[in-house]
Amino acid sequence: MEVIKIVNGILKQDCYILKLDGKVFVIDPGLDTELILSTLEKKRLHADYVLLTHGHFDHIYSANKLKQLGAKVYITEVDAPKLFSNELNMGFLYGFECETCVPDGFLKEGENEIGDEKFEVVFTPGHTSGSCCIIYEDLIFTGDTYFEEGVYGRTDLLDGNQKMIEKSIEKLRPFLNGKTILAGHE
Repeated sequence: MEVIKIVNGILKQDCYILKLDGKVFVIDPGLDTELILSTLEKKRLHADYVLLTHGHFDHIYSANKLKQLGAKVYITEVDAPKLFSNELNMGFLYGFECETCVPDGFLKEGENEIGDEKFEVVFTPGHTSGSCCIIYEDLIFTGDTYFEEGVYGRTDLLDGNQKMIEKSIEKLRPFLNGKTILAGHE
């Protein structure tokens, strides 16, 4: 297993490339499409799957480009509409227009088998209504739900909810023990 972190664009969003037994998963491909593609090229990798922790523009921006190159895209069903609307994905706030991206499948609460690998998905609404955290072995990709030392994502954007994120953090706590937290920023 190999994890490569790529810091993207003006919001310093973290994209992760997870290489597992010949399959490559790109988690939250953000704003710097060229950096993501050049990193894959330098490592002689091809993205097989894109996993999205939520549907904000800074986490989905490069998803459709990777899909065009053959990757299959997964997101929660609740956040999937954000792949079709710059108003819903908040790109319009920063002048970014995401390409429409049709998901190939939906992340579901619990165990998900994607590309012969098993991922545990924990729904964590609050930052967005369809936010989730994705667990693989001792890694947990928390998107913008949870950052280091208990800091959690903002809830003042469209469909954010402070009470929901507080409940989600409590739900998430047991999953954090012994895991390496790979957050969406910083």
